[in-house]
Amino acid sequence: MSQAAIIGLSIPAIAGCMSAIFLSFWYYNRKDQAALSFAAAFLMCVIGFTLNHYVLEKGSLANAALNNGAYAIGITLLVHGACLAFQRRTPWATMGALGVSSVVCALAIQQMSGDLGLRILVLNMIHGSMLTIGTLRLWGISRHSWSGTAVLSAYSLCIVNFTVISTATVYGRLITADTFFASAYWLTMTMLSTLSVIAVGGALISVCVMQRLRAVRDDADHDFLTGLKTRRAFEDSVERFCDGRNGDTAATLILVDLDHFKRINDRLGHTAGDEVIRSFGNFLTRQTRRADIAGRVGGEEFCLLLPGTGTSGARRLAARLRNALTTLEVSALPEGEKITASFGIAEFGRVTSFSEVYSTADCALYAAKARGRDRIVCAEPPADAGTPLSRQRFASTDAEVTPLNKHNAA
Repeated sequence: MSQAAIIGLSIPAIAGCMSAIFLSFWYYNRKDQAALSFAAAFLMCVIGFTLNHYVLEKGSLANAALNNGAYAIGITLLVHGACLAFQRRTPWATMGALGVSSVVCALAIQQMSGDLGLRILVLNMIHGSMLTIGTLRLWGISRHSWSGTAVLSAYSLCIVNFTVISTATVYGRLITADTFFASAYWLTMTMLSTLSVIAVGGALISVCVMQRLRAVRDDADHDFLTGLKTRRAFEDSVERFCDGRNGDTAATLILVDLDHFKRINDRLGHTAGDEVIRSFGNFLTRQTRRADIAGRVGGEEFCLLLPGTGTSGARRLAARLRNALTTLEVSALPEGEKITASFGIAEFGRVTSFSEVYSTADCALYAAKARGRDRIVCAEPPADAGTPLSRQRFASTDAEVTPLNKHNAA
């Protein structure tokens, strides 16, 4: 084997290492299907490259079919993995049609002329087109994170390698099986393909790492039983809301506490208690708006921030929740037994802090429990309360809170 051919082994070696890295990501998080797709893609690169250059005779039909089939599958999996990671739809039909056409073209060219140069040109153009389609489908991911920019840059480098560099080094030159490893195409392709594998692998590793970090952050921010925000995450969200809210617009806090929850744990066990908490958390999610912020702030205590809603609107919501609880089925409870809750409501003023409103709502909740539970108590609205917005209007305008007057922000 020539020295040039030995140098080319660096490509399958690096691709094999990348495949092992992504397989490790998947092994420790079986839900990460993107990592599994990346691992399979790099494995296809190893198989295709090794079959093409070191196992099968270059002039054989088996070489033409198998190595190009492996490359086409690998490119499709690269695109599919990125689409999974960034929640885009994989263009399976187009990718599949181009992948099949690459194998058919390889067989046709090999059968008719056996010209390696022509085969390289045509197939690199097809593979470059496959990756171009995938990159276009992913266009815009750079706006979401720096890892998206890295993926698009790495994929673009591969497209240039497939379409521009291969054309420049092959067009007008005769390449045969005997002269392949000494050709300008081989030397240039070896260098750029090594760089491409490293660039693509590094970019996709960053995607998997960022996904894992995001999952860890989500786990920390969301209660494992209910999926609602944890106390810390809830308070952080409310503080951000208070920093950016316009004091002219109303906002209200509702504290909800499940009645006699300790009796459920003592009588039916903690498993039943967990099921009650889980059911109530799902119930809150169904009953509230997307603009509302909901959190589990204690064992059986929940909190709702209602942007754009005044005391009267919060009272109506609490009444609806209280009534709907009478029909909530909890499998862990004996037949006919229902859960009830007490509600404390307090409204923000123009310059009221979250801690002040929370303390007021907590006093109202305590009063509701002292008066017999399963009831709603509202604190007196502040004199400087903001103007309520309709549910429809607020849902459409409050996807993100824009600071309008920080001097008056709560």
